[in-house]
Amino acid sequence: MTTYTNVFRNLMAVLCTSVCVYSCFSDPEDTAEPPIVNENLSVTDPNNPNPISGVMAAVTTLPYSSIPTREYVIELERWDIPNNRTAPEQTTDNLQKAIDWAVSEGYGQIYLPEGHYLIGKYGNEIYQAGIELDSDMAFLLDKNAIIEMAPNDKWNYCAIAVTEKAHVLISGGTLLGDRDNHIYTPRADGATSHDEGHLICIQNESEYVTVENVTLGKANGDAILLVGQKGPGSSVKHIDIRRNNMVDNRRQGVSVVGGTDVRIEDNEIHHTSGTAPQFGVDIESVIYKSEDITIKNNYFHHNRGGDVVNTDGKNVIVENNIMLQGEGSTYLDGPIVYWKRGDLTIRNNDITMTSVSANNWNGIIMYSNDNPKTNPATTYIYDNTCNNCGFYMYKGADLEVRNNHLKNGHLVFWQMDNLTVEGNIVEHPNECWAYRFLEVKGKASGNTYNGDAFDIPLQPNTAWDGCWIN
Repeated sequence: MTTYTNVFRNLMAVLCTSVCVYSCFSDPEDTAEPPIVNENLSVTDPNNPNPISGVMAAVTTLPYSSIPTREYVIELERWDIPNNRTAPEQTTDNLQKAIDWAVSEGYGQIYLPEGHYLIGKYGNEIYQAGIELDSDMAFLLDKNAIIEMAPNDKWNYCAIAVTEKAHVLISGGTLLGDRDNHIYTPRADGATSHDEGHLICIQNESEYVTVENVTLGKANGDAILLVGQKGPGSSVKHIDIRRNNMVDNRRQGVSVVGGTDVRIEDNEIHHTSGTAPQFGVDIESVIYKSEDITIKNNYFHHNRGGDVVNTDGKNVIVENNIMLQGEGSTYLDGPIVYWKRGDLTIRNNDITMTSVSANNWNGIIMYSNDNPKTNPATTYIYDNTCNNCGFYMYKGADLEVRNNHLKNGHLVFWQMDNLTVEGNIVEHPNECWAYRFLEVKGKASGNTYNGDAFDIPLQPNTAWDGCWIN
């Protein structure tokens, strides 16, 4: 067994790092070319283990007992609501009046009939307003109903907003953004990123909100934004995002900018690209608080940034997801990325890379810096399968990596304290690429290389370097 520190340092140089940090009125043309909904947004990957076949009907079971069971189907003629993709300001105003009236009359289940509803009106200099929902209501779209944000030149929009509300359900149909026809007018400071145009905004400490069975596509920003927005440490709470198809959104599938008790389950989140970070799910709290977040049983694929990034969320669980990245594109990060400010458990995921990213063949990456780790929690990574990819963690501490199967993969650790490496199966044609350590303290046992036992003599109190070649 030989140590090749210089070889290791050269190999480490190949593993480049990047930082993904994200920072939305003119009269719309009613004749603008409509998105092709059925072909581009409704038919999803046949490999999805929880297939979402076409547009979806609204759920029939209410998640919150406080929602009244009285039903109201919005009467388009009575409220003078166009459903032929015209007159966005009229559609927005009159649809809002119908919803507000129904809530005031004690209706809890409010149905939108089939049709194509073009919405959007002046909110302020940087915001294009959409529909606002109230507490204790279910907004249920016919499966053939489409709500589309009209082309605009604003930095921000929310097609549907839930602001300081509780016990809200959004389900069924399709929500579309304006990314194909958006106008990038500079702000006063000259910026033109316009990355805050979202389909659903759940904000200002709203709580108990469910989004289920919705197709969400072509947002100029995110399919769904969760943001505390009530001062430092605030968060939205008790949020369920379940069985949705999020596709062709420009910034994110879901952004969690302050969320507590959030469950993101059974969704297909794919083809996110356009402006950084371009992840399926991004947990990035800024001044807010994110904790107790579960990302489970989702199918992620073809997201240009990656699938899940956790910059600072506490007690995040990423489990039983299928993640596919590649097909010749240059991806920016690994399918899973996290920072040492946060902590998480990553378990039972199937991760596949079919082409290299800008950060090499790394299915899970821990980014870091020279600042000390202040979060005392341990991160756990176990029982994952990594196909044609590996793990790379550096300048951190308090990490357990157990019982993972890396097929044509690797385990790389650099300047790590309190690391546990146990029971991992690594298959790779070169030992030095399979297991690499530089300035690492911890313990290891039960690991194998190409089917044979592989000794890794880590020690708790002495930094160790290790790189082996055939």
